Parts: sequence; C-alpha cells; structure tokens
Amino acid sequence: MTSDLHALPTNVSARVPALPESLRTAVIFAAAVAVVNGFGRFAYALLLPVMRDDLHWDYALSGWLNTANSVGYGLGAIFGMLLLGRIKSSTLFVWGLAIAVATLLAGGVTRELPVMMLLRFLCGIGSSWVFACGGALIATKYGKSPAQSASAIAVYYAGGGLGIALSGVLIYPVLSLSWTWPVGWVALGLAGFVLAIWPSKLALDMGQPLNHAGGNQLDATMPWRHFHIISWAYFLFGVGYIVYLTFVVAWLREMQLGVLAATGVWFLLGLAAMASGYLWKGAMARWQPTTTFAAASLCTALGTALPLVAQNLGSLLISAVLVGGSFFMVPGSMMALARKTLPQSLWAKAMNFFTLIFALGQAVGPVLAGWIADHYGMNAAMTAGAFILLLGAGLAKRQPERLRD
Repeated sequence: MTSDLHALPTNVSARVPALPESLRTAVIFAAAVAVVNGFGRFAYALLLPVMRDDLHWDYALSGWLNTANSVGYGLGAIFGMLLLGRIKSSTLFVWGLAIAVATLLAGGVTRELPVMMLLRFLCGIGSSWVFACGGALIATKYGKSPAQSASAIAVYYAGGGLGIALSGVLIYPVLSLSWTWPVGWVALGLAGFVLAIWPSKLALDMGQPLNHAGGNQLDATMPWRHFHIISWAYFLFGVGYIVYLTFVVAWLREMQLGVLAATGVWFLLGLAAMASGYLWKGAMARWQPTTTFAAASLCTALGTALPLVAQNLGSLLISAVLVGGSFFMVPGSMMALARKTLPQSLWAKAMNFFTLIFALGQAVGPVLAGWIADHYGMNAAMTAGAFILLLGAGLAKRQPERLRD
C-alpha cells in the first residue's frame, strides 16, 4: 500500500454532496459500513423472530444463519489477505459491496435453509472485504494526521450505527406483520444498493497502486506472534457481543414489550452506535489501543447484563445505549493498534487477519447462545455473553503495546 491518497480527486468532489472537506471520504465510506454491517450482519436480529415463527426454528437453528455469515466473514478475511497481493484494496472493496447487496436482495426469494445459509455465507465474505479494505483506505487517506485520523475512524464506524437505525425503520412493517419477512430482505437490499453507489464510485476513483511485492513478502514480515494475546481477546469479544446483537429483539419479544418497544430499542442502539465514535474520540486519541479495547468491552458487557437485573423498558433503553455506544470501538481499537505497531504496508493485511479472528468468535457465539437459550433460557444466554466479554476485556490489558525486538 502507498500513501499518495491524501487528496480527493477533483472529479469526485464535484459529484458528491457538500460535506466537510476534511472528512468527506470517511462519511462516504461510512455508507458502505451501513450496508455490510447494519444491513448485512445485524438486521437479521430484527427478522429472526418473525422467520423463527414462520419457519418453526428453535434458537440454535436460528443462530446458524449468523454463524454462516461469520464463517463467510472469516474465510473472506483469508481470501482477502491472499487477494491483496494481486488486486487493489479499492477493487476488493467494491467487489465486497456488490456481493453484499446481491445476497440481501436474494434473501427475499427463498425459504430453504441451505440456500439462506449460502447467501448469509456469501454476504459475510463480501462484508469482510468491505470492512477491512475500507478501514485500510481510511487509514491511508488520513494517515498523516493523527487527530484527523481519529475523527475519520469515528465517522467510518458510525456507518454501522446508521445501518442499524435505518434497518429498524425498514423492518418495522415486518415486525408489525404488515409485510412478510422476505419483503424485509428485499427492502434491505434495495436500500443497500442506493447506499453503495457513492462509496463504490469513490473507491474506484481513488484507486490504489498494486503492491507488486506480493503476498509472500508481506506474510514474511507480518509479526503474527506479537498479536496472540489481543487475538484471543478479540475472539472472546466476537463470541460475547454477537449474542446481544443476534438475539436482543427475540429477547424483547419474550419479555412481551411489544413491537414498538423492540423497534425503539433497536433504533436507539443504532443511534448510540452512530455517536460512539465521537463519544470515544478523545479516548481513541489519548489512550493506548488496548485500554480502549478493554473499556469498550466492559461497557458492552454492562449493557448486555443490565436487563438481567431489571427487565423493564427503561433498563433496556439504557442497555441499548451502552452496547450501541461501545461495541464498534473494539474494532476501532484494533485498527488503531495496527496503525501504531505496524508499517503502513501491512495495515490491510493486519485488518484482514484481525477480521478473521473476530469472525471466528462471531461464528461460535450465535450457535452457542442459541443452544443455551433453548436449554436454559435467554437470560442464561445473555449472562454467558456478558461473562465472555469480561474475560476478553481482562485479557486485552495483557497485550504489549510495542513490538518486541
């Protein structure tokens, strides 16, 4: 990767909305995160209860769709690490967006579980390419200014919150039974197509010279062993946080709080995620990345556990703010750790490696929590998720901040 991307091409600037010039690229790329994370990953939590009733699934079987998505996410990270030695990050970014949008649209035309799992798997592959390559492009674009870089990362991850909030609006007719769940997938796909236009065009217009050194050289110089502690912590975070993000709407339904309450909690979760980058911007700029990781994981654990103490709408709203306001900052801290400890040429490789670790955790979480919920109840599943998050937070603080000689 090179660093000659510090000015947006004038031909692109003339065709995008009037946004703050310094953060225009981050804002546009945030729309891609809305598609692949807000729609492609998390919106399934909204559709899960209705699909579960219609298709007569238990919680464990419901969890398999998100596990398939996470497996695709992890394999996409592996493929991404291999492909980055041969194609541009910007090209892989656009391919990922196209795959994610296509699989969302196709989700509305099948009721067969194997086909659904295949679509979720492919969506995971595309999502990993968008998330990792988009993060690397952002890091390159804003790499010369640490202060501006912190703001850009905050804006970029806010896109996930935007997608969560928008999905709540789009899927409300499904939850209220005005639409069937296949229509919900089509609505997400159409909205994703619209949101994907600008970031796709910007990525292609920015371009990026191919690293002709190839993957072997990058693999040889990547200090994998240095990251083994934080990798385990990131795995545990992936296991723990996805429990809440997969089953919270089903949990609310078990509490019989109603469709409007469930949609409101989900929408607030998205708004908090949008604001999280700015709430944590000072910490991201001043704290060590591992400290940010641990603090954000603790907040996510607290938000997951809070409704276990008091199952009322007030505690659930606070829970949504805590989880939404913190969980995106853990991937953000991993990006910051890569930027702090590695040369720029390895940022995309590192983010794909971390994405693989994260995906493995997210693959375990839904099925494990679903099995616990089927046998011991949803409260037990959420308790397990919160405990695993606490373990990850403690482990993160043992990660060395500097590369060993």
